[in-house]
Amino acid sequence: MCTTRAIRRYRDEPVPASVLRDVLFAATRAPSGSNRQPFRFLVLTDGPKAAAAKHLVGAAARRAWDVKRSADGYDRGSGADDTSPKAAMARTMEAYVEHLDAVPVLILPCLVRHRAANPTEGASIYPACQNLLLAARALGYGGVMTSWNLLVDAELRSLLSIPDEVFVAAAITIGRPQGHQGPVRRRPLGELVYFDEWGGPAPFAVDPPGTRFTSAGPPPPSRA
Repeated sequence: MCTTRAIRRYRDEPVPASVLRDVLFAATRAPSGSNRQPFRFLVLTDGPKAAAAKHLVGAAARRAWDVKRSADGYDRGSGADDTSPKAAMARTMEAYVEHLDAVPVLILPCLVRHRAANPTEGASIYPACQNLLLAARALGYGGVMTSWNLLVDAELRSLLSIPDEVFVAAAITIGRPQGHQGPVRRRPLGELVYFDEWGGPAPFAVDPPGTRFTSAGPPPPSRA
């Protein structure tokens, strides 16, 4: 868990069927509401429909990234410094969206709805997605979960014959990393865990020795 990074650069090599089996087995071990197990996983590798689906998601990702890059100022402030974390993230994202059409594997985690959409339904699909990513890490592979599929939902449904009652919850890319995994960096535990009340300091929220941190994300709330 502490070394499963978002992997966006992949080697140009297929993911073996045995690896797909193992990561999807792990995904299907996840909990779900009332143990209904409504998750389904549409796996796309190198067939003609897979290529078309990857192109749809890739084109959507490029459009979305162009908007986000401008709106979030990735080329301004610290982003103008090539050595800054912000600039490094921009380079990673740019490379990812430019090559998304050629990722080794695209997985669409889906939720088969048994009732109208509701705010809690993600609890029955997103734990499975995390299981999948953790299993990929354990086997020497990596991935990242995105929501760019939502921008081309109708097109994906038509192409892949996805029924109306199925929610396509994410688009996960998987492959052998070009670089290396972890350790991940997050904000200090004490900024993310509260005790007794919102913003209340938790005396037990102490990071293990050697933990590396990031300043990304919104600032912690002020404590009057």
